[in-house]
Amino acid sequence: MQRYDVIVIGAGIAGSSAAYALARDSRVLVLEQFRFLHSLGSSHGGSRIFRYAYPERQYVDLALAAERGWRELEGVVDDRLLTRTGGLDIGRAGSTELAGIESALTSAGQSVERLAPSAVAARFPAFALADDEEALYQPDAGILAPTRSVNAFLRAAAQRGAELHDEEPVVALDLSGGGVSVRTSQGTYVADRLVVTAGPWLGSLLADLNLPLSVEQQQVLYVRTSRPADFTPARMPIFINHDVRSAIYGFPLFDDPVAIKISDHMGAPKIRLEERGSELMRERAEETIRRARRLLPALTTDMRAFDLCLYTKTPDEHFILDRHPWHPQVVMGGGFSGHGFKFGPVLGQVLRELSLVESPSFDLSLFGLQRLLSQ
Repeated sequence: MQRYDVIVIGAGIAGSSAAYALARDSRVLVLEQFRFLHSLGSSHGGSRIFRYAYPERQYVDLALAAERGWRELEGVVDDRLLTRTGGLDIGRAGSTELAGIESALTSAGQSVERLAPSAVAARFPAFALADDEEALYQPDAGILAPTRSVNAFLRAAAQRGAELHDEEPVVALDLSGGGVSVRTSQGTYVADRLVVTAGPWLGSLLADLNLPLSVEQQQVLYVRTSRPADFTPARMPIFINHDVRSAIYGFPLFDDPVAIKISDHMGAPKIRLEERGSELMRERAEETIRRARRLLPALTTDMRAFDLCLYTKTPDEHFILDRHPWHPQVVMGGGFSGHGFKFGPVLGQVLRELSLVESPSFDLSLFGLQRLLSQ
């Protein structure tokens, strides 16, 4: 029976980052049920949004620290993972959500501009906002490369001595006696501590907690534009529309040389994992494109490709970053609700601190487990 200081279950963004952070001074085993860098969860693909723009100051602070972590990781693996494009947060003029984002950014000392529709069109000609809309522009937003980022964390963890096992699903956990015993399809491993970062499978692995998690199947679309020069990263920022009439988000030309990536953060169908599909939800795709074309008039209806991913959501869409209430040697990270990837380096740091029972470096009051267990 092989012994480790800590076992990490799940090798998406949170697990790979935690493995890297923990391997600095612990003997770490990473267990992944599928092949590393698989596309069955939430941490794959060519692009994810990076932004500071949140109405909660806690997230702004996490994003600031995360950017430092991304730049550090780029140096370790000699690869560019974060591309700066700037970001637009769009909403109804005078909306409380945009006001909250602006206030949080300003309080953190970050630059932000409020732009009227004419100013947006003049600076970023891909966009055409309605007269009753406005946008916040934040220059530090950009695009992360998710599959390459997870790969980078795993390679860096291995460089620090972590042991990486993929295609080895967990069969049973024994959390009695103050340590942990993990039985997999290949054998049994024991450790002093356990970090569970299993994405949509978090609830089933820690079934005793009856976590109120839901899983949504999201689709992203790659759609051609008739004016590609206006949709390059140099001329088009990433964007999020917070107006429920058109709640979409998107990227400039990045993953695909002739098509931009768009999606709808809201309204994806809830699924059971055993029932997940692989086909395009065509009506939803047509509605997403229709909404996007109102905002981006040069977008066509020619969809080149689509991709699927999973959102594992908590009721309030804040994360879970906490210790198990009855087994303090177990730490969990999950419920990232479609917006956790950007915080990757900080997730690993926080999970390491929780595992080692160190004082947290950040305000974790939004992410405690008790708020979910009391519902």
